[in-house]
Amino acid sequence: MPQPFPILNAEKQVNTWAIEPNAKALEQLAKGIWECAINTNQRPLVVLSTAGPLIGLRKVLEQQRPKDLDPQIALLPQVISMSDWLESAPGAWKFPKKPSDLERWLSVYVNLRKHKILQSWFKAESEAGAWGLAQAVIDACDALTEAVIPQLQNELNALVQGQSIDTEQWLKKVALVLDQAIAKAYVGLSRNVVDQESAVLLTFWRYLSSVHDPVLRKHLAMAAHLQAAKTHANTGVQARPLVWVQTADPKPIEQELIAHYLESYAQYAPVVKIDQDWQTVALWSEALTGEDQEGNIAPANETIDSQIRQNLKIQRHDEWQLLAARRFEELAWAAAKSIEQHLINGKQNIALVAQDRLAARRTRALLGRFGDGLRIRDETGWKLSTTRAAAALDSWLELIRAPKEGPSASALLEFLQNPYFDLALTLKQAPETCTGLIAQLEDILIASQAKSGWETFKMAIERANLYASANGGSANQILLDLIESIQKRHLVWQQPQLECASAYQHLLKNLEDLGMAQGLQHDSAGEQLLKVLEQFNLSNGPFQAVKMSLSEWLSLIKTVIEDASYEEAGKEALATLSILPLSSTRLRQFDAVVLVGCDEQQLPAFSQPPLFFSDTLNRYLKSSTINAQYVQQARDLSSLLVSCPNTDLLWQSKSKSGEPLRPSAWIQRLQAQIDWPTQDVCPETYEGQSNPIQMAVSIPDPNLAIPVTVTPSAYKALRDCPYRYYVSSLLGLRKAKEFEEGFDASLAGQILHALLKNFFQALKTEEGKSHSTIQQGIDARRQWMETHLNRYSEKEFERLIAGDARVLGTLRDWQKQIPTFVDWQLKREAEGWQYHDAELPIGFTIRLTDPDGVERDIQIAGRADRFDINTNDKAAAAVIDYKNQAIKKIVERSKNVLDDPQLLIYARAANENPLAAHLSGRAVEQAEWVTLKVDLKQSEEKMVRDHPVEELPLKMEEFSQQLNKDLEVLWARKPMKAFAPDSVCQYCEARGICRKGMW
Repeated sequence: MPQPFPILNAEKQVNTWAIEPNAKALEQLAKGIWECAINTNQRPLVVLSTAGPLIGLRKVLEQQRPKDLDPQIALLPQVISMSDWLESAPGAWKFPKKPSDLERWLSVYVNLRKHKILQSWFKAESEAGAWGLAQAVIDACDALTEAVIPQLQNELNALVQGQSIDTEQWLKKVALVLDQAIAKAYVGLSRNVVDQESAVLLTFWRYLSSVHDPVLRKHLAMAAHLQAAKTHANTGVQARPLVWVQTADPKPIEQELIAHYLESYAQYAPVVKIDQDWQTVALWSEALTGEDQEGNIAPANETIDSQIRQNLKIQRHDEWQLLAARRFEELAWAAAKSIEQHLINGKQNIALVAQDRLAARRTRALLGRFGDGLRIRDETGWKLSTTRAAAALDSWLELIRAPKEGPSASALLEFLQNPYFDLALTLKQAPETCTGLIAQLEDILIASQAKSGWETFKMAIERANLYASANGGSANQILLDLIESIQKRHLVWQQPQLECASAYQHLLKNLEDLGMAQGLQHDSAGEQLLKVLEQFNLSNGPFQAVKMSLSEWLSLIKTVIEDASYEEAGKEALATLSILPLSSTRLRQFDAVVLVGCDEQQLPAFSQPPLFFSDTLNRYLKSSTINAQYVQQARDLSSLLVSCPNTDLLWQSKSKSGEPLRPSAWIQRLQAQIDWPTQDVCPETYEGQSNPIQMAVSIPDPNLAIPVTVTPSAYKALRDCPYRYYVSSLLGLRKAKEFEEGFDASLAGQILHALLKNFFQALKTEEGKSHSTIQQGIDARRQWMETHLNRYSEKEFERLIAGDARVLGTLRDWQKQIPTFVDWQLKREAEGWQYHDAELPIGFTIRLTDPDGVERDIQIAGRADRFDINTNDKAAAAVIDYKNQAIKKIVERSKNVLDDPQLLIYARAANENPLAAHLSGRAVEQAEWVTLKVDLKQSEEKMVRDHPVEELPLKMEEFSQQLNKDLEVLWARKPMKAFAPDSVCQYCEARGICRKGMW
């Protein structure tokens, strides 16, 4: 039975009352508050220790308003949360300024520089870890201050009472009292601390604690409210009654503080302290017994057990559902289906209790299909860092974090592709001019595998522009302007130290210049993000001149954003779903509740203990302990089940590793006493029949154009797999390219080809000089070649290394190859072969008759790496193809030369069109691959650098017959089947379409 509201009399003492935290708790509370108003004939001040029930209580107070009220108390009683009550303290403007979290973190940073003992402890931390540790230090210092301040309550009351107009002098007195208390407590706490971490924490506490601490401000506010009540009493006007509603079990230190404060307040005004009566609500013994004097869970007796059984009998547990899902996705699906069913049943106010926050997030995503018909209010603290606005800002922060050589291509593209970046504004170009520009840049960087560095990006663009100009296209200067514009802004950040205030101003200017500030201002999350960044505007604060490295400053920004929550804009809807933690359900009313995460690992869930405090030390400081959290959650769950009969409890019955998970021990204890079966849930399944997939075969459509130019790589694709050629060359489909892991040598390979051409051209020029040292014998020639080949290598690689320092390793590996490469060249010259030309585009034409009788000319064309001529035979020439791979792979490649006939194509093209190859009067009689990567660990006898095409005339004849046959089949538009071996399919771009592995 509910307890009667206490009779308020003239005695100056705290009146206590308790309500049952069941479905009618708010009604009980509202009736008591109105009774207090009528008895005192005043409008009560109702302070809730937590803000959760605030709106619900105001609504019920309006519904329970008595008739024929005295006009003096006709207004609704003032209901306010404790935090708002503290902020509304009389004369709060005189209190010490409350520092932001950022300023408190910076105070830790500043003190680290001052005190060597603190530096030695933090030096091993990364930037991000150090800021997180700073936050933990501040929280721990606040806990220590909380333990000390109650002892100063009388002194603080006296200071507030006697504060003069001179606020500065008053603050000095407050600071002196605080310092004296901390100095005295420090000695006592030091005797109880034996580990180094706690000793350092106490040192921090002495250095960091100040009159500006939020804990001290809280107590000053309480003292100000007490002084206001006293002032009213002294003037003969009774202060308004204070109704203190304790919605959750306070920490022991808070309990002492509140009890002392209410006793003092009761000397000047009526005070009613309202607690919760768990006698008929508790479903487990610990929810009823609570903790004993030592902080342990009080044992139950027969009377307690009997009361628990009685409580279970009177509950409508037939509407409690216990649902088990095997997998994570099934759990989220089951939660969404439960909510959907409640909506169908007419429930309009539903709670999704996120004991498993990940499952709650996934459930929320599934509920997005309800659209505007369902309003979702997320009270679990949706991180601002998870919004796309924060991701866009982070892309710029990651870019400016890059070294002065430049960012990675992935970081650059991620920034350029963020939706808030205004490319036209940045380049001061018309929007239509910038269309497709980022996609073009991405194609260039991926094609050249230019993975990092400003110079590497510029080289890739310049090569692409040069190729476009040589092939009838036009160069795109805007791409270079874009890279230089971003590079210019990036280089400004490359300073050893940054001032916090100026760094913030510079970041804002970056965002404005890049058009991101305007985009963020028009976005809900972006607007909140800019407000969070305003904390870094330290131009008028004590930390404006603090300097730190760029990485430290960026880590601080990310820590602040990670700590901020995103607040969704409200909207009208037919029903409301509140996503909230279990603790936020206290004294709140819902039509239905869905609780996810009811397994033995997640219910109960304990908050992380303070970094520096053990559970024993927490008890010593009268702070929160694991036992206290356990009792509170048992009470919260009891109240939730009793208050809302339509409750669904869900959990995942299989862990990620496949191990079975049981429901929470609380649920198992209930199952032992009531008939409460578990329902296994799984998504709805649909049956159907499918036709077995067949081999990928396609017949080119008559209207599908057949290419009249075939490159060596395209012909290789045709030989590997006709279906692959159909997809890539006829349909033009390409797999979305991306940057491969590690450093790719393709761009370096292009540099190698270029420097070898330049070197051999210089060699030919040098050979024409009669007085050159190159004419002084083989040793002098070798020395000149090695020296100049190294010089050309350094020159060609210089710019590439400036863009990506990792390329230096490729250069050094190549330079180790130079001596043996020169030996190979000298040996080749001794056999009569002489370098002639390199990088020549050549080709030949085949005339075929298609099925319609129309003659077709097909061009087979490519670019040969190098041609040599023989000085002993004026009719002989050779074609060489450089390969940056081991000779073993080249030998394997040669076994299938007809399927990969690159050298055969070059040889035939040179023989049929010697003018294009600059080989008039000569015929290619030799073709070979040359590796630029020999195994230097082998002996000179075993070291092989080249491998020829054996029986070249015979292979060329076979190739010509094969080529005509393949192209005739292609033009005849015959079926193109997928028959490649697995070695080809493994890296085939058409695999997602072909699905060869399925048949």
